[in-house]
Amino acid sequence: MPPKAAPVPSHEGLATIELAELMYEHMRLCNVQEGEHVLVHTDSFTQPHFGPAFVAAALRLGADAFEIVHPRGAPERAVADAWRRADLVIDLATGVRAYSDVVREALLSGTRVLRVAETEEVLRRLFPTPELRERVLAGERLMQDATTMRVTSPSGTDLTVYKDGRDAMGIYSVADRPGRWDIWPAGMVCCAPHEDRGEGVLVVGRGDMMLVFGRYVTEPVYMEIADGRITKISGGVEADLLNEWFRKFRDPNVYRIAHIGWGCEQRADWLKWGQDNESYYANMQIAFGANVGVFTQATTRARGHFDFPCRSNAYWVDDVQVMADGEFLVDELRYQGDDVLAPLERQTPLQL
Repeated sequence: MPPKAAPVPSHEGLATIELAELMYEHMRLCNVQEGEHVLVHTDSFTQPHFGPAFVAAALRLGADAFEIVHPRGAPERAVADAWRRADLVIDLATGVRAYSDVVREALLSGTRVLRVAETEEVLRRLFPTPELRERVLAGERLMQDATTMRVTSPSGTDLTVYKDGRDAMGIYSVADRPGRWDIWPAGMVCCAPHEDRGEGVLVVGRGDMMLVFGRYVTEPVYMEIADGRITKISGGVEADLLNEWFRKFRDPNVYRIAHIGWGCEQRADWLKWGQDNESYYANMQIAFGANVGVFTQATTRARGHFDFPCRSNAYWVDDVQVMADGEFLVDELRYQGDDVLAPLERQTPLQL
């Protein structure tokens, strides 16, 4: 009898094999060590080959790795203890839990948390680099000791927020230290300013992004802000939609400033809705609503969270002007390389 043919891997199996090498390189950057406890958290809507690829990568590095499939909408407390006990959590669930007590408690216990919520194409294109990490950390150092931050724009934004005593957060796509939260892909610097302070006007201009809606603004949206919260939204149809979105929660806390900062990723594509917008080079991004969770010093618990990445703003950290008109003015924050970067396949393994 002829020898039995080897089974042909399924499409899903091939996808897992191809992804496993990508995830392995990333787990090395996250400093996964032999014997560590790695929890991969998925739900019924997670891309099915992502979880096994991360588990395979962690096992290859000698970690004790397993996957939890958590039904979307089920109570969070059921997995809170597992998060706290893990050395590293890979959060692949489609529900947003960045602003939750589950994340906050895990971080305070020393767990590293990596959020992954993009397609393979975006993960490969925005694979973290040492150069991005250094620019993010330079921005974090600049923001860390600031007491005030001011944003202006040609559209009419003039907003001041206060952060004295609040930590800056540099996000560079790698969860490599105890108690660190990060999101892959991302490159940004941000903080949760004092929630009951901050005043001025925020204008979300034409071409800026309303991230929850996945929609670019066509008519300027004017937001009046006092005591750290939106008091009035006016403009065209986008303003009407935003008013409806904020009102539906019947929660005054959704109007509070949640976080503010800037993007650092020169490879990000403004026309790709999602993390590309938030990380986009020299954009100003601001959010309102819940911020308890990834910002462990924050205080706002709310039923919603809305991000607005905005281009062509000027940004001051105390008396230092950080950026203007889509470019950084501080050398350590400015991208110094070529516009075209080698694809992942042509890069050597990264050591951050």
